[in-house]
Amino acid sequence: MTNFHDPAVEQADGCAIHFLQPLYGCLTRFYPFAVAFVKLLHVMGGIYIWEYFTTFGFEWQIVTGRRRYRWTILLYSGCRLSALVAVIVIFIGFNVTSPIDCKAWLICVFFFAYLAFIFASALIVLRIIAIWEKNRIATGIAVAAWLLNIAFYIHSIATAESVWSPTTQSCVVLHSRRSMANIIVTLIEDIILLILMLMGLRRYGEAGMFGLWRLLYNQV
Repeated sequence: MTNFHDPAVEQADGCAIHFLQPLYGCLTRFYPFAVAFVKLLHVMGGIYIWEYFTTFGFEWQIVTGRRRYRWTILLYSGCRLSALVAVIVIFIGFNVTSPIDCKAWLICVFFFAYLAFIFASALIVLRIIAIWEKNRIATGIAVAAWLLNIAFYIHSIATAESVWSPTTQSCVVLHSRRSMANIIVTLIEDIILLILMLMGLRRYGEAGMFGLWRLLYNQV
């Protein structure tokens, strides 16, 4: 077992070792689950990287002029690229073998991951505005929900804390329960946007049980 009072250990650990001492038992107990979770992240991240490059032809057709350019492609490409950068940064943080600036790493992860969510939500908001034909009430609700979510993202980035753990040889996120409010707000925003979009589509006379899905398909 690691001796947290050993001067050599205290000197080797660049982060506050006495602050990490109460976490040692918890980290040891849940270490196998953490390893499994990291492996799962690698699998899912690898799938996303594969999906990104196998579908990159769409953006390339726009760059080469073979497909018509629309300004919304910037949001679409920004969403995909931000998610790709977030995955790469996550991989870097989980594969280093020496202490790093964990707080800076976590902020980068949050920034690019949240940026991908912001771009994705912006595309949905634009679709809602189009479906509702710029109705002020629907537009106001959608934009307000989007901005509220961004505010929580900013707060999450500002309060992000992470330190290097000598036990797991990786960064440990502190006060992870703070993200619960952020998750709840994101879920509420998604539900609001979904309801607005479905209600807007129901306004069309042809939006029956199957017509609704046909309208959604034609919106793509």
